[in-house]
Amino acid sequence: MLIAFLVALAVAIPLVVRSRHRRAWQDDLASAEEEVAWFARSLIPDLRRTGSVEAAAGGWTIAASRVTAVEDRLTVLEASAPDDSTQARAATLRDAVRSARLRMEALRDSSTAETLSQDLDAAAGDLESALTPPTPTE
Repeated sequence: MLIAFLVALAVAIPLVVRSRHRRAWQDDLASAEEEVAWFARSLIPDLRRTGSVEAAAGGWTIAASRVTAVEDRLTVLEASAPDDSTQARAATLRDAVRSARLRMEALRDSSTAETLSQDLDAAAGDLESALTPPTPTE
């Protein structure tokens, strides 16, 4: 009886630890997804409302460190993902943030008053596409 209990305990402990690790990873990913959503649904619309390339570029300068931080966090999440599908999810989000960040960094040099909205829409589009979770295949 004692041996059976010890065997069960030896099996259960790694499963519990793995489950907690996976849950913590998923919580970190959810937090990063919230930051990506903020970038797409709050920051970019705020920058659009500034009305000028210079003001949008200035607003971007203020927010850029927050975006870079989520990109870095997604890189870490990709490397520590518990399985291939979650690794792909983190990589997709990270790549979208990187693409949108590069578009934003180019605003000052390449956007005009006429193209500002289109440039911001393209950056938001990258992010929104990545935020849409992939549909599971059977």
